[in-house]
Amino acid sequence: MIVLGITLVVAGCRGNTAEDTQSTVPVSTTSPPISTTSVTQVPPNAPTTSTSTTTLLEPAFAEGAMFLWDTAWQIAAKADAEAMTEYVDRLAAARGQGGQSITGFWFSMVNSNQDINTLNGFGNGFGSFADPNPAYLDDVESLISLAHQRGLRVAIVVAWDGPARFSVEQGLLTVEMAHGYGSILAARLTRSDFAGRDSIAAWVMGGDPTGDCCGGEHGEVWEEVVRGIREAEATNGFPGAPILFHTAPGGHLNYVGADWIDGHAPQTGHCSDAVAATAALNELVAAEARSAPVWGNGEMRYEEINWECNGFQPITPDQVLADAKAMADLGFMRNFVYGFDPRWDSERPGSVGMSAEGVSAGLQMILDEPGLIQTRPPLP
Repeated sequence: MIVLGITLVVAGCRGNTAEDTQSTVPVSTTSPPISTTSVTQVPPNAPTTSTSTTTLLEPAFAEGAMFLWDTAWQIAAKADAEAMTEYVDRLAAARGQGGQSITGFWFSMVNSNQDINTLNGFGNGFGSFADPNPAYLDDVESLISLAHQRGLRVAIVVAWDGPARFSVEQGLLTVEMAHGYGSILAARLTRSDFAGRDSIAAWVMGGDPTGDCCGGEHGEVWEEVVRGIREAEATNGFPGAPILFHTAPGGHLNYVGADWIDGHAPQTGHCSDAVAATAALNELVAAEARSAPVWGNGEMRYEEINWECNGFQPITPDQVLADAKAMADLGFMRNFVYGFDPRWDSERPGSVGMSAEGVSAGLQMILDEPGLIQTRPPLP
């Protein structure tokens, strides 16, 4: 088994107050072996499952250190060219005291908390999953190109799902259109004349789905999206980016055993401290014998998030550092997705918690912590 190795930034949106509750789960001490297998060329983050057409190359990995990802869920849905450039410039420039850097960021293809056709900063709406607006896809392509030019990778949430998220849960992305949508997306973004395709570190299914618990009622939709993506990648001669699944809090065991998943990136949630998150991830890795590897934690507590479950006390820089350290201490966690609460939904994510002088306090502490974060590997 090849263990996934690269961090994507996709923490989820903060819309799950009802579902985002702490739970106690049994803790397993089982952890998967770290594979040193290297094989053919690819975006350096990928695992292999039956859905992948090619064995992928994982990047060099230092024991105990993780790849770090930021969260800019709404950047494609809200930002304009200037805001996108500002964000990727500042993200790429961020450094820890030992030179550690951020690998990339996670973003959603569609607006995750408004109608999917709310206009972005370019004045374009997404269209529909059956017929995405080419002008909107141009904007997404521009964002990925900016990331690629600065050596950053991206993880793409193909269709944010959950309450009022206007995708699978709301019936806007159906089984009938899922294959075609995955095909359109990957055909456009992995074509051979688009250099930015080498920055695509993962395709992410899920989001904050509430109808996807306890067996995965939306599994057929995700499977068809993945089939469309894989077929288009093969046609374009693209080795394939891994397929990850991002859950709502408490859904970390969803789709264990699904053969279309290359790695699990569950959301442990904003109401779970490091102890509860560790228990959930240990439970998931204990199920790995019948499933894909644990890619990383796709969403822990955002810095500065202020919720009732936390006593309306904003999550502090010390707490997000403790969360990251707890994930590294698991021994099998290679990716950590960080979130700054004011940034994920911002139209100008580069101006929120980032500046020419540095990044938010908690993110800087994570970068500075010795042995915690890897410097991002070069693009292929």
